[in-house]
Amino acid sequence: MSYTHRPSRTSEPTHPPLDDVLWPHEVLQPLPPPPRRRQRRSCLGCLGRWGLTLLAFILLTGALSALVYWQVLVHRGPVHVLVLGIDQRPGENGPFRTDTMLLVRFNPATRRIALLSIPRDLWVDIPTVGENRINTAHFFGGPDLARQTVQQTLGVAVHYYVVVNFDGFTQIIDAMGGIDVDVPETLHDENYPTEDYGVTTIHIEAGPHHMDGRTALIYARSRYSTNDFDRAQRQQQILAAMKARLQQPGAWWRLPRVAQAVFNAVESDIPQREWVALGVIALRAKTIERLAIGPDQVTPYITANGAYVLLPNWDAINEVVHAFLRQ
Repeated sequence: MSYTHRPSRTSEPTHPPLDDVLWPHEVLQPLPPPPRRRQRRSCLGCLGRWGLTLLAFILLTGALSALVYWQVLVHRGPVHVLVLGIDQRPGENGPFRTDTMLLVRFNPATRRIALLSIPRDLWVDIPTVGENRINTAHFFGGPDLARQTVQQTLGVAVHYYVVVNFDGFTQIIDAMGGIDVDVPETLHDENYPTEDYGVTTIHIEAGPHHMDGRTALIYARSRYSTNDFDRAQRQQQILAAMKARLQQPGAWWRLPRVAQAVFNAVESDIPQREWVALGVIALRAKTIERLAIGPDQVTPYITANGAYVLLPNWDAINEVVHAFLRQ
């Protein structure tokens, strides 16, 4: 597969990041947020016996169509989806920076999924904006600009995006009935952010846990007791646990509920039929390869204004990207 990489390669930041400037005159004004794609909600409780029969028929038909479409995807090649987790609090309308950036590669031919975590403090050139932290791309131009930035930075085609906020994440986990996670090390954070922009103390003991949505969010989001790279590993662990949960026969009856939670909770440009096909690929996947742009691929840097950013080491990043594309 061809690979082209032409990002800006400055040795150090030439412009202050978003956190280092005064509002509003020293920062480019954000573009208007794109209209949110709303999904229709269904009420399973309103369905009678015939309604449930019809629903089962629709699901079966959709599954068969997805299997056929999966064969099309095999011939078309891998699909890359950019997952964006945004720090949206109740009552806020944005624009928002991304708290999480994760590129997912679905390869139906090899039955593999690859995850590539992108640190939010990575210093890159954002199209039409200039140099800044990569997590500000969504702030300035929504998911489309975030996708353009990742494509330009990594030299990888990004076919679709998925945007989910914290509340939507917890709803999806709860719709699954929770997930099983083996916590390798005790997690203690005395500065975990709350919805009202305060802080609280969280504590999760090492060992096996059955996590509900709120606990899974805390586990995936906490960063001050460890670092952003450890947090990326936990986020990938959560995604693997979600896949494992849906592969359990005891959870199959929850699939319609999970699908409804996903459609209600996310903003995405993935066509409906391809949603189902990607779900089939995910459930059929033999392995999940976890990759990240980590400490070996970046150089920490403190700006003149005292902000922490990560300068990219492009040769090292290219090696990780090539490993991602081999999956």
